Amino acid sequence: MDGYDDRGHAGDLTLAFPGGVRPLAPGESITVGRSRDCELSIPEAGASRRHVGLTRQGATVVASDLGSANGTWIDGRRITGPTVVPAGGVIRLGGAQGPTLQVRFVPAPAPQPTGVPAGQLPRSRPTAAPAPALAPSNTGVVFDRYQLPSGPMPERRPEPGGYAAVSSSVPQVIPAPDQFRPDRGGWQPSGPMVLGIGRGLENQIVLDDLLVSRRHTELVPQDGGFEVHDLGSRNGTYVNGQRVEVGRLGEGDLLAVGHSRFTVRHGQLVASVDQGDVAFIANHLSYALSDGKLLLDDVSFALPGSSLLAIIGPSGAGKSTMLKALTGSQPATSGEVYYDSRDLYQNFQDLRHRIGVVPQDDVVHRQLTVRQALRFAAELRFPDDLDAHLRMQRVEEVMAELGLSEHADTRVDRLSGGQRKRTSVALELLTRPSLLFLDEPTSGLDPGLDKQVMQTLRDLADGGRTVAVITHSVANLHVCDKVLLLAPGGRVAYFGPPDQLLPFFGARDHADVFNAVTADPAGVQHRFRTSPLQDEQVAGPLRAPRGDGGPQERPPRQQSITSQLSTLARRHVRVILADRGYAAFMVLLPIVLALLTMVVPGRYGLSFTTFLEGGQPIPRSGIEASQILVILILGSVFMGTAVSVRELVGERAIFKRERAVGLSSTGYVLAKLLIFGLLTLLQAVVLVLLVETRKAPPSSAVLLGSPTLELIIACWLTALSAMALGLLMSSVVRTSEQVMPLLVVSIMAQLVLCGGLFPVTGRIVLEQVSWLAPARWGFSLAAVTVDLDRFTLNDKDPLWEHTLSNGTLAASMLLVLTVLFAGLTLWRLTLKTSE
Repeated sequence: MDGYDDRGHAGDLTLAFPGGVRPLAPGESITVGRSRDCELSIPEAGASRRHVGLTRQGATVVASDLGSANGTWIDGRRITGPTVVPAGGVIRLGGAQGPTLQVRFVPAPAPQPTGVPAGQLPRSRPTAAPAPALAPSNTGVVFDRYQLPSGPMPERRPEPGGYAAVSSSVPQVIPAPDQFRPDRGGWQPSGPMVLGIGRGLENQIVLDDLLVSRRHTELVPQDGGFEVHDLGSRNGTYVNGQRVEVGRLGEGDLLAVGHSRFTVRHGQLVASVDQGDVAFIANHLSYALSDGKLLLDDVSFALPGSSLLAIIGPSGAGKSTMLKALTGSQPATSGEVYYDSRDLYQNFQDLRHRIGVVPQDDVVHRQLTVRQALRFAAELRFPDDLDAHLRMQRVEEVMAELGLSEHADTRVDRLSGGQRKRTSVALELLTRPSLLFLDEPTSGLDPGLDKQVMQTLRDLADGGRTVAVITHSVANLHVCDKVLLLAPGGRVAYFGPPDQLLPFFGARDHADVFNAVTADPAGVQHRFRTSPLQDEQVAGPLRAPRGDGGPQERPPRQQSITSQLSTLARRHVRVILADRGYAAFMVLLPIVLALLTMVVPGRYGLSFTTFLEGGQPIPRSGIEASQILVILILGSVFMGTAVSVRELVGERAIFKRERAVGLSSTGYVLAKLLIFGLLTLLQAVVLVLLVETRKAPPSSAVLLGSPTLELIIACWLTALSAMALGLLMSSVVRTSEQVMPLLVVSIMAQLVLCGGLFPVTGRIVLEQVSWLAPARWGFSLAAVTVDLDRFTLNDKDPLWEHTLSNGTLAASMLLVLTVLFAGLTLWRLTLKTSE
């Protein structure tokens, strides 16, 4: 029971849970559950809305299960009726992994901790205690994982709805702001103390939140408020919705760190936490194109916390535009979206971490297992100073919550459609978003899987999240709390409970409803606006204060580029190795290309010494060498292009989602260059060594002392440049089907431009265009090593001369082209994510 507060007074009976203690007065009865209406709210998926009733009887508690789904357990047994729990007894909600409460009776006063007065504390933070439990130290005591200045902790009395449960598996919950008073444990600036906030125990405020860095930020008391200093955190420190490195936190300002929020009230720092049960409001949203056409027309609705909303409508009703407007990825041209009374658009950089989006396309690599996909996603989304075992613990928790544990080691491409969709949902749940949006999650699924997915979403909403799903399926609308029906043109035709949808339209089935809204969009919009449902479901709840905001900033990165590069590279290797067909193709490709050189007629190969007869080149020898080099260089171009040309278009949905949660485009492109660069290097080595087993190698080197090594470098740099060109082509095309024609055209163009078939030097336009072809410079670099210009009687090219300057120029141009193509790829990726 680490983290429990053992303080109390004689005769006190308390319910202790990780992060808090709830006193229970003699004869008092309370309800425990996930709902905020419970006297003791425990917002965990294992707890039901109203889970168990507890009544104090002397030094014991009588527990009565209230029909919970997962049961109430005492001493390892599920109770079926009123059960007495003595002092020291443990009540567990929902089985072996559920949250626990311990009954504690205090027979005598507990000793109070002592320490240094707050005003005498030094500016530097104290050293963390070695003990794993959050115990009192000489610098303060832990109160709901909120470490306060040392000294006696005033007794906390219960207030309705004021308690919240925490465990090691959920973000730290801190009591609501109105509980932090001078007599309730609020922190008031006193003296020169610096207040550290982070996940590590060395901080004065310890947040058990995986989105928080070990040393996240610090607050320096200043003029009744604080000066905020971000300590290089990965997910950022936000003041009034804007990310800051150094900022001012004054009276009424809002500081956000991970899921936790802090406010200065009357000179005190008070705190609250985003537990996920938040209200969500769309207020008069409209989206107009530049020509004035409306895609959304004055959409308003209010969604309570822990609700499931279905957004339905015929094609062209603006559902996708609606999703982008609600998530902030494409803000409405007019109107506001409120997240728990905060303007989403004005606080987007802060709130974006609390919104999960599951697009229609799968956003996981199908070659990976479920556990591998989630593990790599956790590495990308959590701070890089988070211990690996904590990341893996969160992965296991999410899989268990979504029923994926038994499929953890199954490849994603072998899962059913519903299981794959749950895997995509699991990626978003890793960071515990309060809002979850899904775009057509049941598309293409049979009715049984459709029902399973919708029931999963119902369970997620019951677990304390607000969920909105865009769907064409109407078979399972009954599991939703609200339905938003959009008519063509983005008009609201209905918003309310699903069981009132058909009666509102006087229809027998949903097909009749869709026909009605399609036939008269303006009419159904007017009908809803003038109906009692408009006043009941929309007008009444739309009273949300508008928060202050400022200019938008560029999205922050979750991790450093170095950390992301490592994660992306390892994931890429895993994906390549898991695709056995692709891996076999990459292995066989240089072998097949090497075999092609064996059919080139001749017995001289690439060696200059065998070309001389009486000191003169043998006429046919130059043709043989030129043909071998054409195969080598064009083969290298093919190896490089083929390995990358389908990569970005195939991962586009995954990249867009990961980019939205902080992935660095630069890190993404660098990871591709690194892994494909190593792969093409191995292919170049195999290709050249196999060719030289049957064809004589070049006689002398010009750059590196070894002609074989120079030929390998020529093939590798050519493949590397072609690989970067392949990435660029992959970033340009819209579908995978467009890749193959582009690949064929690219290879044929470089065959013409390489200069090995016919000269391109001195031919206006053709020569200049050839400068952009990797094959042109790759052939030149290989020809320099072979000294092709010396023994070719006709069609000589000055770039083939066996000189250091020519070799350096060709190698440099290949590197320049690689950087150019990679830079253009990065620009295209950035452009597409902003579209």
